[in-house]
Amino acid sequence: MIRLVRLCAEHVIDHGGQSVETVPNAVDAAMFAQETDVGPYRREHQLEGKFVITYAGAHGVSNDLDVLIDCAHALRENSKICFVLVGDGKEKANLVQKAKSLELTNVRFQPPRAKEAMYEVLAAADVCVALLKPIDAFKTTYPNKVFDYMAAGKAILLAIDGVIREVVEEANCGIFVQPGDKAAMVEGILLLEQDRSSVIAMGKAGRRYVREKFDRAAQVEAMEVALNKIVDQSSRK
Repeated sequence: MIRLVRLCAEHVIDHGGQSVETVPNAVDAAMFAQETDVGPYRREHQLEGKFVITYAGAHGVSNDLDVLIDCAHALRENSKICFVLVGDGKEKANLVQKAKSLELTNVRFQPPRAKEAMYEVLAAADVCVALLKPIDAFKTTYPNKVFDYMAAGKAILLAIDGVIREVVEEANCGIFVQPGDKAAMVEGILLLEQDRSSVIAMGKAGRRYVREKFDRAAQVEAMEVALNKIVDQSSRK
């Protein structure tokens, strides 16, 4: 993360920028800190006693969710593991049809929810997954969902290379698998399912890290300082 921020600042300076202040992405950590009883949610969606792998977000072509359905198919005999996909998008109907044609009983599709209501969905997860197609352009993306997962205190299964991988590895809050590699993702899921104590520790580490580095309240203050600095510099000219 630090490396990319430095490179971006240098790029702006090289192209004429004279005073560069960088304020990173941010998350409302308090939004996901609510204490909630996940029992009703798990009962409603037949998730009791399951190791829940949750994806929350867009169901588009770039999100590569076919790979997640393939993982569910590969793990269909493991009664402990269940996949929850929350959201909508152009590919959702195709994904639902694929799961149906494969007769998968370990996949739950849910409609999108307002972000303010996502704390319940994430609280009921054991691991949250973020994935994108293996395209070089995605190596510079900071998906908001990853920061939400961290704020919710959930271990992350990450299939996105690049700068967001640096964040997850620096925070020690999840594991990385190569994008598009179904076998690697299945292996990662099994590794996490078999080591619940590490899953809990990763979730706590992510929450600590995001509060220290990416809390929105702190970043708003940093933005205010940066803007005031620009105004002061302009007024002196």
